Amino acid sequence: MRLSTVGAVVAVVMAFGAALASDDQVAWFKSSSIFYSGLREAHTIALTFDDGPAGHTPEVLDALKANNVHATFFVVGSTAKTHHATLARITNEGHLLANHSATHPMLRSSFDAVPERLIDQIRITHDQIAPFMKPGDKFYFRAPYGYWRAAHAKILNSDPVLRNYVGPIYWDIGGQISMRDGYVMSAADWDCWRHKWTAQTCAKGYLREIRRSDGGVVLIHSLYAKSAELSATIVAAMTEEGYRFVRLDEVPEYRQYETPQNAPAIASRDIGSPTMTLVRNEDVK
Repeated sequence: MRLSTVGAVVAVVMAFGAALASDDQVAWFKSSSIFYSGLREAHTIALTFDDGPAGHTPEVLDALKANNVHATFFVVGSTAKTHHATLARITNEGHLLANHSATHPMLRSSFDAVPERLIDQIRITHDQIAPFMKPGDKFYFRAPYGYWRAAHAKILNSDPVLRNYVGPIYWDIGGQISMRDGYVMSAADWDCWRHKWTAQTCAKGYLREIRRSDGGVVLIHSLYAKSAELSATIVAAMTEEGYRFVRLDEVPEYRQYETPQNAPAIASRDIGSPTMTLVRNEDVK
């Protein structure tokens, strides 16, 4: 999840919890991002790291290992192919690999016009991470920039392998910087570094937002020089306050979206005309 300039994107549909569960498809890729994690007010955190693996990802892994915390890493396929050792380390140390597309594009309508392009974005990364995943690990997807269209789900659910993904997974914490009376009330790491903030200052925003919601899915990135220090600061503070850390496959709310065994594939003729279903302004960054 990254972009330097905030785009003027209009939210067409904002779907939460019960609305998602009422989709015609009870499982598979959803027509809108899955916003509701059920972790708010549960004193529970799911750390998710986007855009790796990269040169600084091992430092993030060091920080997590030192605190015995497990997380979920949303991988970009184009970088995964040159960091197989890091992929192996992620799973060997108890973390979950997940899919964040092959080249991190904004998945606009052009991907619906040529469905193979969309399928390749997820399949290329799947082929990179699947060999390193443990037996029984579940597949999760997060759309780059949080941008998603209903037509994407229909296309991907026609694929007998990719339809096993749960997603797109959204986040609760880490989407934007906000200030009040000179205090950092929420933070997004990519924007912290653009403002040349220290990891400690950035962490204050994350920690205050986590405390206000008492848990949630946290968005961080694993490719920046300060990513490890930011992660270590957040983990240390939340551990001291008794928060529980989970991988996405330990989030009960997501189980309803898992593809049922022997579910029929969606025929390509059933793929309808595309309609945009998601985006909040602050999420395109």
